Amino acid sequence: MSMYGFETTDDIQLDKVGLPIGTYKAMIVSEEPYAKEGKQLGVVAEFEAVEGINKGQKGKVWFLTTHPNEMTANIARQRIKRIADATGSAVSSSAPLKGRVLTIEVVKQKNNPDYTEVKRFLPENYQAETNDEPPM
Repeated sequence: MSMYGFETTDDIQLDKVGLPIGTYKAMIVSEEPYAKEGKQLGVVAEFEAVEGINKGQKGKVWFLTTHPNEMTANIARQRIKRIADATGSAVSSSAPLKGRVLTIEVVKQKNNPDYTEVKRFLPENYQAETNDEPPM
């Protein structure tokens, strides 16, 4: 037993992760570099709902801009470009993702419905049905 009270090799039940399904005005509250074995590089951005019943809830999005599968890398670059378009300014080291406010559409992951993913990045003033009613 470690000083943490468990071993990472123990069977651990993970919570379902991500924002609830819906369309939200959200802010990117953090972004951190991501690297795995030098073959997958990119950034992890954390989104926080800033309005409605889910205000304050957070979810993360991985953008793997360097990946052995070129299609995966291209999709990540396209998604960052969509954030730039939705927020009206290019993404660069001097204009990072953090602090940008936009509207996001959250859906169930196709391959794992226990998790959600951001499907669309839209301008902050995008008008959609609000997610102000609690889920049934």
